Amino acid sequence: MTTLYLIRHCEALGNIQNVFQGRIDEDITKKGRLQLDKLSERCRELPFDIIYSSPLIRAMKTAQAANKYHGLEIITDPAFSEINGGEFEGVEWDKLPVLFPDTYNKWKNDFSKFATESGEAMTEVYERVKAGAMKAVKENKGKTVLIVSHGCAIRNLCCYLRGLSLEEIGECEWVDNTGICCYTFDDDLNPAEVFVNDCSHIINDPSTVPHQLFWRKKEKK
Repeated sequence: MTTLYLIRHCEALGNIQNVFQGRIDEDITKKGRLQLDKLSERCRELPFDIIYSSPLIRAMKTAQAANKYHGLEIITDPAFSEINGGEFEGVEWDKLPVLFPDTYNKWKNDFSKFATESGEAMTEVYERVKAGAMKAVKENKGKTVLIVSHGCAIRNLCCYLRGLSLEEIGECEWVDNTGICCYTFDDDLNPAEVFVNDCSHIINDPSTVPHQLFWRKKEKK
């Protein structure tokens, strides 16, 4: 049995500045550091054999926290970087529908067809993370693999691992900061979902509860 864990990075500055944070490489927040303290303890008993991470700061610091009690080499791989948002990068979310109405509509209502003029198409993200993850799994059969990545990248990867086409990505939830997903693979590398977006290590503490929960509640009103 091969086991794959996916962890989204902790809270970063872009998460609280309410801007599109794709390849912008900003540092983590105070809450992010507290989230990582709890993540380290959560990962203490998880039997990681190998750790891969996006090279972006927020992911690398998360990978280091998950690795606190393991002492493994962290392998950086751009396959697990966040989407390149092109002209969306650094723009406040409230301004996106005004500046780029058609493209923003794709992000909100037709996610699989999202593409910016100067960044990545969602199809490219899907293929990139799929190829990177399956390469890691194939090279580590019978082991426990951890990949630390980003919200959009992990959503695409979960879509693939669930056996869904990119057009069905709407059936996959977003993973919150330091949320953990787990998949297992049989000898033929067929994936099975164990759990998705487990935030039990941070969800009950106001100092670490994911920021995204607030804007999700706001959207439902």
